[in-house]
Amino acid sequence: MPKPDAPLVSVVVSARGNTENIRSLLDTLAQQTLPAAQLEALVVDNDPPGPVRPIADAVRDGNWPFPVRVLYEPTPGLSAGRNRGICAARGTYIAITDPDITPEPGWLQALVTAIEEEQVFAVGGRTHVTYPGGQVTALTKALRECHGALDWPEGREVAVWPYWVTGCNLLFHRQTALDIGLFRTDLGRRGRWMGDCEDLEFIDRARQAGNQTLIEPSAVAWHPVYRPETTLRYFLRQGAGHGVCVARMHQSVTVEPAAIQAGREALHAAVINLAAGWTFLDRSRAVEAARDLARISAYHLECGRQRLLGRRPIALAQPAPMKECTWK
Repeated sequence: MPKPDAPLVSVVVSARGNTENIRSLLDTLAQQTLPAAQLEALVVDNDPPGPVRPIADAVRDGNWPFPVRVLYEPTPGLSAGRNRGICAARGTYIAITDPDITPEPGWLQALVTAIEEEQVFAVGGRTHVTYPGGQVTALTKALRECHGALDWPEGREVAVWPYWVTGCNLLFHRQTALDIGLFRTDLGRRGRWMGDCEDLEFIDRARQAGNQTLIEPSAVAWHPVYRPETTLRYFLRQGAGHGVCVARMHQSVTVEPAAIQAGREALHAAVINLAAGWTFLDRSRAVEAARDLARISAYHLECGRQRLLGRRPIALAQPAPMKECTWK
């Protein structure tokens, strides 16, 4: 049971090298329609070890209407940082987001209302991706989906294909998350390695253990994507990281076929698209195909590595009990 003075919601944000956005995020949280007395913020410093802590300096002397705590997580990785914050949180619910996200004022209230009315494990909101500096490559739908979901329901819907939640706009029951296990630290962004799927695996594992997640499209947040994240180099790295992470997901959840797409047909389509893209000077199509080839190759290489290590994919997802926090 939560303590009588515990907040309703703990907002957890893990930051590494993006200090300048922390204060802006906290300012937007101060504008939320959810009463400040029901809110706390935990900023996890995931920067490399060193005598200077710019994240703590950015938060120090801030005047926000809710408690703000800065924690340090030495293990690099988005999942490690988020797990540190979740374990230290006092709220009934955890809201995870990123430093560069701008939530609308009704964001938290919409998530809380949905989770309490529907009595589900988690609720994800609608995340709008923007391109403030334009794009190096004219992005196809498949390339835009590398930055976040594009298809959103009109009203509340179960978070299953073709819909999915984004890790920067998600609210869930803290204790249930501790019971089923937190974010896998071999998934997700880690330093310069562009992993992902930590949020997808987390929600799939919860669902396959009997805990439902919904999408609440009225809980809106904005996510800027800049020009360096629209280049061929970016999409090759993102595709390779995604392929590795989908392969690793087989160890803890049953992966939806739509999330894999690495068979012969997908490989054949990628090769045809690459040839057509270069032949007809269609850069967007060529970049999409190159990204698909990087993803498919990385997926099969990682599956092979897992087999060499004797790690067999599971036939049915099993929850990973973790009722006690061991994070220091």
